[in-house]
Amino acid sequence: MASKISFEAVKFHAVRFIGKEVIVGKKNPVPDLWKKMLNDGTNDFLQSLQERVSPLGDTIGWMGEYNQQTKEFVYIAGIFATPNATVPDGFSYRDIPDCLMGVGWIQGNTSNLEKGAHIKTEKIMRANGYVPDYSIVGISMEYYSFDRYANVKEDGNNTFTFGYYLPCKRMI
Repeated sequence: MASKISFEAVKFHAVRFIGKEVIVGKKNPVPDLWKKMLNDGTNDFLQSLQERVSPLGDTIGWMGEYNQQTKEFVYIAGIFATPNATVPDGFSYRDIPDCLMGVGWIQGNTSNLEKGAHIKTEKIMRANGYVPDYSIVGISMEYYSFDRYANVKEDGNNTFTFGYYLPCKRMI
């Protein structure tokens, strides 16, 4: 199955995003960050936080704070928690306000659906009458649902669904 994409605009409610942070630039430390977090107990710890509001097992990649001079940005791997949640020692956080969020749901039979997700989401967003809007919050996020993405079937007959979140507004 080639990948296919659908779109929805949703009212996103404020959360505190908590996770581990890296800087992405000439080198991409993100795959190593996820590998470490999924194997050293960090993700399990985040999933066990009492103030977590993302569904159990779901993980999110937060991207923002792009520096045009250095061409670097911050990537945080983590979870959604209640606004004003306590941030554990050694973790980073960013507060995400209420906003309109465009979500590109990308589906395919490979787990590498994040490649090109930003461009695909922008394209389908525009086709549905919306445009990116970074005036409230200048971020994008990769959403990995445990049930629809990470829960791999033993028979290998998997369909992966990956969400790509961009703040948006209606086209004028």
